[in-house]
Amino acid sequence: MQIDKKGALSPDAAAATLLGQGPGKYAVHRAGSLVVMTLDDGTGGVARDGEVLALCGDIGAMPLLGLMNTLGQNRETGRVLLKQGPIERVVLLAHGDVASIGSNLPGDRLGVFLVRLGKISEEALEEAQVEAQRTGKRMGQVLLARGIIDSHQLWRAIQEQITELFADVMQWEQGSFTLYRLAPGFPMPSTPPLPMQHLLLEAVRRADEMSVFRVRIPSAAARVRRTAKAASASFEKDADLEFARRALAALTTEASVADIAKAIHVAAFDATRAVYELMKQGLVELVKARVDHGYVLRREDEQKVEIFNVAFREIHDEVVRSGQLVGFSAGVHKYLHDPEQAFRDFFDGVAPGSTGKLPTDMLARNLGALVAEGHDASTVIIEALTELTFFMLFQCSAFLDAEVDEHLGRRVRLIHASLR
Repeated sequence: MQIDKKGALSPDAAAATLLGQGPGKYAVHRAGSLVVMTLDDGTGGVARDGEVLALCGDIGAMPLLGLMNTLGQNRETGRVLLKQGPIERVVLLAHGDVASIGSNLPGDRLGVFLVRLGKISEEALEEAQVEAQRTGKRMGQVLLARGIIDSHQLWRAIQEQITELFADVMQWEQGSFTLYRLAPGFPMPSTPPLPMQHLLLEAVRRADEMSVFRVRIPSAAARVRRTAKAASASFEKDADLEFARRALAALTTEASVADIAKAIHVAAFDATRAVYELMKQGLVELVKARVDHGYVLRREDEQKVEIFNVAFREIHDEVVRSGQLVGFSAGVHKYLHDPEQAFRDFFDGVAPGSTGKLPTDMLARNLGALVAEGHDASTVIIEALTELTFFMLFQCSAFLDAEVDEHLGRRVRLIHASLR
């Protein structure tokens, strides 16, 4: 691509194709010998007057946990713009710690967060918004001046808001990041910044816990209801189960996890953890979605199932050659029908065919119900069939000769490599 002294572009075919993949209005930045274009959606995410672009890249190539850890250790000060499609989050850094987090999503704003936590009413928020727009003051300033909330409550709410938004954005696996050096005299928030390492550890903890919760609770849209079981005395006395008790009391009828979070004034993460504890206690159950029509796999998901079935057939053929099919099949059948197995709903009524392959139509039927409950189809396919593969290979280690087992494992890994 050529650029003349007047700034006119003459893109070649490859450059034109690349530029055509992201039409829109762009801001152009100079970074040494580099010229960088950033999409300007009019949300304020591009460089402001006096700011300098210092670092940018692809979140898929540079995971955010590692990026933020580096910025924290280097004691960086600046604005980090994180963009995923139309969603933008801006993390303001002060000497490596997090001073604030902004978002272009209405539901992430401080006022909405305060309503969700039960700190202020929706009516009070609407009145404060009108005054903030009229006077140009920040929402927090208006709420303090009106006596709707005190300074300690506001500070605690800001801490919770930053922690929740930071933990959420750290899970992004796609998107872009841009670090802008601040202009001289940039006004920092009056509230003390939160330690970066604390936020990173909390983000990892929540991600680990949520991966466990998501096995049984696919999303905040998942609906639950009470069972006939009564709460035990130990449940009623355990101080750590306060949110769970409040969630149970609020669940007078069928409701989503998001509804419960709003009813008991907690973040979605805390509500999910409370519902998970209630499910462990047998006090609530997931409401099964009813799918009245046949669920059709997307082509890419169908291809994933086909790849796993190639591996299952390879395992089946090796077991047959070794004369161990009866014992192997019994183990697989027991695994698929284990009521404690994490993916039992996906494998409901499923059994390997005469060649070892799983019936795609049955898997699609079960997947349709899970998708209706809020599960991601591709994630269920990959996680469930990978775990089944591991179990099959575990059995093979007991049934097959060591050398045969090693060669089989290598062949299966090569087959699975095509999933990438």
